[in-house]
Parts: sequence; C-alpha cells; structure tokens
Amino acid sequence: MIKKNDGFALVLTMLFALLALTLTGALMFIVLQGSKISGSSKRYSSIMDAARGAVAIAKSFIVSGNTTPAFGTVQNVACTTAKISQTTYDPDNTYQWSTCDSYTDYNSNVCTVLNATSADPKVCPDFISDLGEYRVYTKLADAKYIITNHTYNLTTVSIYAENPTLLRESVQMIFLFSLIVD
Repeated sequence: MIKKNDGFALVLTMLFALLALTLTGALMFIVLQGSKISGSSKRYSSIMDAARGAVAIAKSFIVSGNTTPAFGTVQNVACTTAKISQTTYDPDNTYQWSTCDSYTDYNSNVCTVLNATSADPKVCPDFISDLGEYRVYTKLADAKYIITNHTYNLTTVSIYAENPTLLRESVQMIFLFSLIVD
C-alpha cells in the first residue's frame, strides 16, 4: 500500500489540463473547417452568379441579333455576326463561318475551323466580359436549324467564368439555346 500521495493532485490536474487542451484544439479545428467550407460555398455561389449573368447576356445577344453584346468586348465582329446569322454548316455540309478563321484572339491563339467550333470558351471566344471580380469568356460553338412544323435555331453556347486572381475559383457551363425562327 502506498502511504504517500504527494504529487497525485498535480498529476491529476495535468491530465485534466491535457484533456481540456485537446478538446479546445478539436473545437478550434472544427470551427476553422466550417469557416473554410462557408467561404468556399460563398465563392462558388458568386462565380455561379457571374456565369448565370453571362448566360443572360448571351441569350439577349442571340435573341436581339446585335453584333455586340450588352456587356463585354467582342473578339471579332465579323465572326460573331456570322455566328448569329448563319448555321455552322449549310445543308451540303459546307462550313459557313469562314470569317471566324485566321484571326488571333486575346491570348494569341490563331483561330481556325477546329478551334472556332470547339466547346472550349477560352480558345477563340466570341466575347469576354468583366463582371465584378470575375472574367467571363462566352463562345457560340455551334448553330443548327431543326425543321419540324416550325424552324428552330439551336445554338450551343459555352461559358467559362474565372477569378483571375484565384484561378481555382472557376466554373464552366455549356447550354443549348433554342429560338423559333418562324
């Protein structure tokens, strides 16, 4: 039997202090992770709003038939005019967007048939918009007529939105816009 209990209170106090420190550290970790998730969610929501804004701009651009969008810098007016007024290929499968070939875009890419019709909006975009802290690239990638009891113009629009200062903060969307022609 141990007759002396000297130091037992000190050891017990040290154990309780260690337990309290561990719980406090775990609580701080959980709070920091929640804060990171909250910030990521807010950034995602903001960039999605910028991309949705670009969708609205592209829709207005297609419906109005203007050669310049409401917001943004057009890369090649002749190309965007061709994309609004013509299908990509005629019924004989002849490429109709010849004005979209052989121009240089904002990033020194030479635009050709292949990249003028690709779905990548950062290569030969039709227009670039700065919406708040976000830069949005919009590209009309394809246009077709579908003829049933009405004639529909189907335009494939590709959008890429990014925060230039934080490149991991980006979103890309592709959508099909249908417009009744007659």
